[in-house]
Amino acid sequence: MKTILNEADYAAIRKRIMGLSATSPRQWGKMNLQQMLVHCTAQLKLALGEITSKPQGLFLMRTGLGKWLIFSNLPWPKGAMTPKEMNVATNDFLLTDIELEKVDLLNYLEKVKRQDQLFPHPFFGNLNRNEWSRMIYKHLDHHLKQFGSY
Repeated sequence: MKTILNEADYAAIRKRIMGLSATSPRQWGKMNLQQMLVHCTAQLKLALGEITSKPQGLFLMRTGLGKWLIFSNLPWPKGAMTPKEMNVATNDFLLTDIELEKVDLLNYLEKVKRQDQLFPHPFFGNLNRNEWSRMIYKHLDHHLKQFGSY
């Protein structure tokens, strides 16, 4: 499974983020491009502890089976639940220019990549650095595909 800790995977995901533009076509979902970028940045802020959260979602997700599902090669389901803190529909996130949102996302991605210790995930609980890095890649990949970036 791909991870942001692998330099080739990291470079590829950065290139895909940089390739997004106002004309990137949404393939599914309700978020616009700016909202998606903020949503993905919020995940990274959760990992860094800049956004605090409490356990939420199904207990099953914090078990070995839940973690197996998230780290399997099964695609991330469209319309999957999102932690409250990452939900752009229910939070008042400041949305700025797409280019600024991309830079912010890339800066946070780099910060997370450099961290040895990350905070628990609201759905999946304690994750080690490798698990976070795999999940972040999978989450970004899912949303980049949402806007036509393969």
